[in-house]
Amino acid sequence: MNTSILPALLAALLSTAALAEDLAIKVEHESVTLDADGVTRVTRFGERLIRRDNQSWIARILPPGAHEEAEHRTGDKNHKHLDVSAASRWVLRSDDGKLRVRIVDAHEKMVVDVPPVDYANIGFDGKWTTASQLLDPEQIKRMKASSRNAPAGTRWYEGGSRDAKVQVLWDEKDRYPRRIESANATGTRRSTMSATREAMPAVMPWTRLNGYAQKEYSDLLD
Repeated sequence: MNTSILPALLAALLSTAALAEDLAIKVEHESVTLDADGVTRVTRFGERLIRRDNQSWIARILPPGAHEEAEHRTGDKNHKHLDVSAASRWVLRSDDGKLRVRIVDAHEKMVVDVPPVDYANIGFDGKWTTASQLLDPEQIKRMKASSRNAPAGTRWYEGGSRDAKVQVLWDEKDRYPRRIESANATGTRRSTMSATREAMPAVMPWTRLNGYAQKEYSDLLD
């Protein structure tokens, strides 16, 4: 056998193995904080994650009126820069494992390339596993399996520290967290994340960007 083709063959096999099944999930977040002044603050928001082959798209769910078009048209100071929280994040993984990360603003019809040095500015840790399945499975390996009752095909894991505990309901087949619960020891902060499977959309969101302006992240900085 011609050994010169082995590296290319191995790379192709690894690339094929890395491709996971389609995944579409709705993710709901809630955090509750008890401030020192006795006021309890509740924050809720939702997102949708769509994964197909080597592409991942996560978008904030914006209720009607939450992101007024009129504010963008007037260009007031509150909307001078790209709203990263409301923008979608589009991640493409190449065969060699390198990522191309972009944020997409549907209001401004703009696609922005984000270099690794700026990943933290958009809340991304730079891992394909996080982009494609919400949580890096390596974190599950470092956690302890729990005896807590779980639905078929899932298992609870627990971890954290003395000051803050974390529990994860992990889908063993599709390899994503169905639920994450965390709380600090004093009971002043707790948060939950729940993920629910949805049907894959008929059209992938990254195919609907005709006419969008292409920019670099540095273009948005003063």
